[in-house]
Amino acid sequence: MAEKQAKLKLIYGKSGTGKSQFIYQDIDKKIEQFKKIYIIVPEQSNLTSEKKFFEITGRKALFHCEVLTLSRMAYRIANEVGGNSPSLSKVGKAMIIYDLLNKHKNTLNFLGKSEKNVDIVGNMFTELKKHTISTKTLKNVDLEDQYTALKLKDIAFLYEKYEERLANHFLDENDELTKLGQQIQSSTMFDNACIYVDDFFGFTPQEYIIFEELLKKCEAMTIAITLDKIESNREKESDIFYFNRVYAKKILEIAERQNAKIELVNLEQTYRFKTPELLQLEKNLVQGNQKYEKETENIELFLASNPYSEVENVAKKIYHLVKKQGYKYREIGVIANDMENYAEDAKAIFQQYDIPLFIDEKKDLNQNILIKYILALLDIFGTNWSYDAVFNYLKIGLLDLDFYRICMLENYCKKWGIRGTKWQKEFCYEPLNEKQEQLEEIRKQFVKPILNLKQSFMEHKTVLELTQNINQFLIENNVIENLDKKIKTCDNLEISNEYHTSYKILVNILQEMVNLFGTEKITFEKYKELLLTRYSSF
Repeated sequence: MAEKQAKLKLIYGKSGTGKSQFIYQDIDKKIEQFKKIYIIVPEQSNLTSEKKFFEITGRKALFHCEVLTLSRMAYRIANEVGGNSPSLSKVGKAMIIYDLLNKHKNTLNFLGKSEKNVDIVGNMFTELKKHTISTKTLKNVDLEDQYTALKLKDIAFLYEKYEERLANHFLDENDELTKLGQQIQSSTMFDNACIYVDDFFGFTPQEYIIFEELLKKCEAMTIAITLDKIESNREKESDIFYFNRVYAKKILEIAERQNAKIELVNLEQTYRFKTPELLQLEKNLVQGNQKYEKETENIELFLASNPYSEVENVAKKIYHLVKKQGYKYREIGVIANDMENYAEDAKAIFQQYDIPLFIDEKKDLNQNILIKYILALLDIFGTNWSYDAVFNYLKIGLLDLDFYRICMLENYCKKWGIRGTKWQKEFCYEPLNEKQEQLEEIRKQFVKPILNLKQSFMEHKTVLELTQNINQFLIENNVIENLDKKIKTCDNLEISNEYHTSYKILVNILQEMVNLFGTEKITFEKYKELLLTRYSSF
């Protein structure tokens, strides 16, 4: 019996030449021919691709076609062939790394338990996994520079301990693709299927393995790549398509290795840039110096003195487009090189112009109102009831105390220096009066539950027990109910949404802590440190 020969079609062309359109129209032609058609796209392109896909193919694609991301594929195949393990979140990963840095700080040469090092180690682990580098490979690296060698020794040591910690218990999110590459051969999901790959700007070594395994299974695969031509003599530094060229060549090497029938399709006509200025800019932005001779109408430069005036000018333009030229807000996007530098100005200025705004930005985990509340609560113990810790806790706004009464209490405490053990004693610093009686009632109202919680901490030492104590404290003190009230009365949609999701986020984090450290004995100081563990981009 002859060995199956898959077909690989490589579609390439510069940005705006209709590669995605080509794919969806090709799918429309092949729906009757193939029972299984899959479009594989990156995570961020999933919804956009599904929308475009159904606009072109319509209802007839519902039963035979599916848009997939690699993470969704990993989940589907793991369910099919078995061997599922609980997935470790980024927060859980950061907690484990922090714990390892803390436990082995005397063994390590350079890395300590700082937030910066948690990020460094986490990012390093991510890259090692994406490039399929094992602890054995790391240990065998021989470096002449002793400084770098000691750093690598730290990373190799931590990587090994991290892998041991996860073994047979949890799956790092970056291991999902490695596992997917191993499980595809046992799956029937892609047998004789037609596969399309769109919107990728290159693959990691993990992903190349996946697509090679898919090529072994499927009948036909089509991949779209943004690229002017396969071969080029341009230097790497001046070639904007260099990495996509490497990507295309690796795909072709895989196809040749699998004896696939290769077809190259070059799309040259540009459709996306409908104005002559943008078309001219696309052709000459990096290479070329052809001057645009006509008057420019669709590109405008604005020289701003600072980010505030820059954002304000953008807001004015958007206001004019919507109010005077009939544009819809959903048709307008603002792109910034560094959104962090513009986000706060944009929120304030766009609100002034009544422009709806969504910013795709990462939220600091510790800005979650419930996590802030628990951290402030634990901080009272850690600082022995310091003035700042107590009023930071009270002013978060999740207690049955109005802001006026908290201000009364604050003035009284400033006057009489209330801190430390004074909080646990009756207020009697002034002659008996109605105001002092009110303040004494406030003191009893919030101090007694905290003392009870501390006592329960003394009796229970494991992460599971402390987490149960905190959860019970939140319930008994109506913290979740008070958060619901804040959600209902908040007139800022963005803040209201943050409040709404905060409890779910907290539950997930606490559950992760219990899963990872449940039976370990711990101090509440260490518990707070774990809860403080942040993550950035890894």
